[in-house]
Amino acid sequence: MNYSIRPANKEDYGFICTLSSEVFSEFGEYEEILPQWLVNPDVITVISLKKRRSLGFAMLYTLNGEILAIAVSPEYQRKGIGTALFTYIEGIASQLGITRLLLHTAMENEMAQLFFQNVSCKVIGEQKRYYPRGQTALIMSKDI
Repeated sequence: MNYSIRPANKEDYGFICTLSSEVFSEFGEYEEILPQWLVNPDVITVISLKKRRSLGFAMLYTLNGEILAIAVSPEYQRKGIGTALFTYIEGIASQLGITRLLLHTAMENEMAQLFFQNVSCKVIGEQKRYYPRGQTALIMSKDI
């Protein structure tokens, strides 16, 4: 699959919000928090595109190296796009002097856990009632 990754812009926000609602809805109302992340100058958001079609996005909070979100449209999952987005964010973090990426993923989200393990993230703990709907999150990290 031939696609590119670039910094997101305001024209991408609709896609990002819609995809977030679609893939993260079981964990909470991302319609409330996502717009705050999109305009936060300490959050870098990147988007993956094939021609002009948006495929997925990733968000990095630069103050602590946390990956806030990474999502790929369901029809494009398992095609390497998530890995490419993660690698792209990892490169940005490294350029900024960040030496460790952190992230949270729901304990019951086995697909996400496997994805993050495949990009060399390790479970370092858990946080009870992390998500708005009360689910427990695994805390994962990767030294870079």
